[in-house]
Amino acid sequence: MKRSETVKFPNSIQLFKFCQKVMTHQRSNKKVNDQEIGNILEFNPSDCSHWKRGEKSVRSVFALAKLSETLNVEASLIHDLASGAAGLDEAFFEYVESNTITATIEKAREAGEVAMKAARDRVEAFVAQLHGQSQFTTAPLYLPEVIRFFTFVQMQPIEMIDRLSRVLRTKPGHYVINYRKGDLKAQTRMSVLKDLARIIFEAERSRYSELGAVDEKLAAYEQLIFVATLLAPRTMLLDEMARLDSRRNVVSELAALFWIPKSLLTFQLQQVIRQAPAATDQTGQSNSRSMELAS
Repeated sequence: MKRSETVKFPNSIQLFKFCQKVMTHQRSNKKVNDQEIGNILEFNPSDCSHWKRGEKSVRSVFALAKLSETLNVEASLIHDLASGAAGLDEAFFEYVESNTITATIEKAREAGEVAMKAARDRVEAFVAQLHGQSQFTTAPLYLPEVIRFFTFVQMQPIEMIDRLSRVLRTKPGHYVINYRKGDLKAQTRMSVLKDLARIIFEAERSRYSELGAVDEKLAAYEQLIFVATLLAPRTMLLDEMARLDSRRNVVSELAALFWIPKSLLTFQLQQVIRQAPAATDQTGQSNSRSMELAS
């Protein structure tokens, strides 16, 4: 009988799989062979095989920096994978969402800064009403507290593998958001609210006259603002920033507190800090440090 062996470096396996998924995604789902991944670090076939099986540790600063640079992925994400602070699904979600957020902002800029500000103010006012109705005063926000105000939308956990959530229209004007059964991770929460945003801002926009007419250049931006503001409102985020020790990883701390992905927290931090007045006290120093981490 073959004796089962414990994988020596399980985080290295996750890192290898992440690199493979990123490269496949960047090549529009074209197959990527193992050695192409190993070539990034100039590994020979044997070393590459050992990395893939978790028999070789890949944690050096130089190796991780090379992976980050070659794959055009944030260094912090690569480090989180290598250290075990993030799993494969979580890391790939962050990678995809970070790119999506960047593309969304670039598209919105075509409408101009004035139009973007008007859209942001409009959506934030809409979200403020939801916060008031749900009496949201302490993070994190629990999704049922908000979903219940949209009587035409329901949430339902089901067994899912290919995605975190999806929308089904059960009948005209009525929807079910199915989400992956099990632990409700930060990524799943964001995915559910993105689906809710699509329903509100696209399919059922006519229910809410305060949202105005749709502008294709701003459509995705409005939905992004909705999700970010709903989960991490500006005032609450600034208050929590003032309480944190700026010597710690502010992005990680706040993402955990608000129970949201780091990509979304980073976007909201950038939005909030750019709109906040300059400060010279300790709060301002914290804001400065947060802006550095969010950039």
